[in-house]
Amino acid sequence: MGVSALQTRSFAKAKKSKGKAKASAASAPVTAAVDDDDDEDVGADVGEDGGAAKALAKTKKNMQGAVVSFTRALSQMRPGHADAGIFDELHVQAYGQHVPLAQVAQVSVSGTHSLSVAVYDPALIQDIKKAIEAMNPVYSIREDVSSLEISFPKMSQETRAELLKATKKQAEQARQHVRRVRQDAMNQAKKLKETVSEDDAEQQKERIQKITDDAVAEIAKLLTAKEKDLATV
Repeated sequence: MGVSALQTRSFAKAKKSKGKAKASAASAPVTAAVDDDDDEDVGADVGEDGGAAKALAKTKKNMQGAVVSFTRALSQMRPGHADAGIFDELHVQAYGQHVPLAQVAQVSVSGTHSLSVAVYDPALIQDIKKAIEAMNPVYSIREDVSSLEISFPKMSQETRAELLKATKKQAEQARQHVRRVRQDAMNQAKKLKETVSEDDAEQQKERIQKITDDAVAEIAKLLTAKEKDLATV
């Protein structure tokens, strides 16, 4: 198949997945985006509790999004043997959208410690390379005209230190996301005083703090487990 045909095919796939890609852009190695789509719904159908239950459910969902994204990021930080599935959750910039790598390239195992990424549209190579480098700083990437060769380094003190640093950075990004969601939820809780009693509004704040603490604790648990894992590899 010629380059132009591949470009057309790649572009068509990118357009077709536009809605899905926007919804899942958060799985990029950082954190999930806050779900703002339900803001009007929360206020439109408040119920007797002033919309507290619905707002709390949305808050919990958004915080869990950060935990899920962090979990995915940790799964991508695996040194040693090559595994094509390591890029399953990776999203890249293509044609003005955030799309799964699988839509614009094919990943295959080329060696015990290496992967080959065949890019359908050579114009996307730099964006794909940038996304892979951001995902894991210890990968060695060799660039060709229409492909990338990814080498997985054997574990060393330097590699371990880089992975630990990247892991802690991902954890902090997840915590920052949770804190942003908490702040938005607390602002909403203040508005509840207009429709429910002050006691009910305060209870809502306590519930928000509880799910915040749970999310932060889960992130800390995942970080600790990953640090132990890297220390024993």
